[in-house]
Parts: sequence; structure tokens; C-alpha cells
Amino acid sequence: MSKSSIKIGGSVGGNVVAGDGNVVGPAAAPSAARPAAPKDGMTPRLGFVVDIIGFGQRSDGEDKVDLQRRLADLVGRVLADLGVEQDDTVGDHAGDEKTVFLPVGVDSSRMLPTLIAAMAERLRRDNRRHTDRMRLRMAVGTGLLGNGPLGFTGDLIVDLHRLVSCDVLRQAAGANPDADLALLVTHALHDEVIRPGYVDRDEFVRVDVAIKEFTAVAWLWLG
Repeated sequence: MSKSSIKIGGSVGGNVVAGDGNVVGPAAAPSAARPAAPKDGMTPRLGFVVDIIGFGQRSDGEDKVDLQRRLADLVGRVLADLGVEQDDTVGDHAGDEKTVFLPVGVDSSRMLPTLIAAMAERLRRDNRRHTDRMRLRMAVGTGLLGNGPLGFTGDLIVDLHRLVSCDVLRQAAGANPDADLALLVTHALHDEVIRPGYVDRDEFVRVDVAIKEFTAVAWLWLG
């Protein structure tokens, strides 16, 4: 696996550019030969939570519904860029927020660079087509995921929700109004993908997140 930096570009109708200026197609789908973890147990997943900045400030109900549709469509296109079928993912959505976990066994060193590049580029293209600019906060990480009576269980889902709503990310988005996407990567995923150089390390800034009893190191990316 070659190491690459994130570079975003391409025409509105083309593939996503990610990695030393080379146009790449969808990322390889996870190998079917890899066994799935037990259905009722914890499974290792790469996932993300994304929500719309300023959603509650829209007073028009139709505008909010339109933003929800745009976000759902955007995420679907990003999954296609990753080479992942939506039916092979698990997730949830509520209001202005969408949660997605990729299939067990995906290659994080390939998925994370493509995910960031595709999300930023797809968002940019969406905003070109609409007068109501959509900006997003996003948290990405890896860990164990389970299912419980009230939904997903495990530290990963809790940590992603804390990160996407933390003051650090909100303040970064507010201080950088030209950025359409403000994103935090968990420290564990940073050590898997960013520190080894599969993504340009200089594009990420270390931040310390503290929310009540929760403290964590995360890595900020703006685009």
C-alpha cells in the first residue's frame, strides 16, 4: 500500500482525486473471504458521525427537510466513492445528524483518505448547486460496536457523538467560516493511518477534547 496525501479536485462529474494528484475510482470493497464477527457480539468497525452546522437556525421547515435530503444524498455518494454498498453498512439518523459504520474488515489506511477527500469534494459540489450553503461537522474513528436494546453500544459510538458535538470542533468551525467541513479523527485512527503517513500528517492539528468526565486527544482537519 503506497502512502499518499489528501488532495481534492476534479470536475463536477468526475471521480474524486485523492493521493498525489491521481484520480482514483471507488475504494476496493472489503474482501468477502473475511469472516464476519458474531451477530450478537462486538465487531470492529470504522465509522463516522456527521451533522449539519446551523441546522436549528433555519426557520423554514422545508429548508430543513431539503438539508436532510441533501445530507442523505451526499453520504450515499461518498459511500459509492468508497466502493461500499449502503446495504452493507449499519447506521442511524436523527434530525440533522447521520451515523454510518462501514462493513467489518475494511482497510482503514485506504478508507480514511478517500472518505475525507470524497466528503469534502461531494460537499463542495453540493454547495455549488444550492444557494443555502451546507456546512458539516464530522467525527471519524475505529473501535468495537455492538447492538443493545436502545441501539448501538460500545465506546466507539459514544466517543464519536461526543467528538462531533464538542466545543473544540464547534469553535474550529466558527473560527474558519470558509471551511465547509470541520472534522475530528480519533487518536486511535490517527495512529493507524495518519501517523504512518497514509495521509499527509501536516494537514491535521492535535487538539484536546474535554466534556465532563470525557477527555480525549483528537486530530482536527478543515476543508
